[in-house]
Amino acid sequence: MRELRQIITKFQRDEKGAALVEVALVLPLVFLLSAGVFEVSNILNTRLLLEAGVEDAARYMARCSDTWDNCKALAQKLAANGAIDGTTARVTGWVPTDVQIDKLSTAAVDTTTNTQLYLSSKSTVDVAAVSTDYSY
Repeated sequence: MRELRQIITKFQRDEKGAALVEVALVLPLVFLLSAGVFEVSNILNTRLLLEAGVEDAARYMARCSDTWDNCKALAQKLAANGAIDGTTARVTGWVPTDVQIDKLSTAAVDTTTNTQLYLSSKSTVDVAAVSTDYSY
């Protein structure tokens, strides 16, 4: 028993390995925190790329003067690839078919207040609603 106390007392006074023990305790937490920061950054970057793609498709649909189906196909490619003729996806796994573009017809003039809502030569205006679904 006396020998065991001497070993424990000697171990308590010796500080040679204290830094190693501290690093061994703290390093896993630092790695975990760093991985979390990188993953959240990646999620935010992906969200911004998806948002930019949907906005680009909506702008393209607003300015396109071809038929609705042709404009829709080109806008879907623009959203997913960053260019109409592009083949590299903005976000890995995001393809043009993941971009939904719906045509919503709305009146150019509000009949209750007789206020002109859109400049149009027709009584109705086609509004493009662009959305996407992407699982991270």
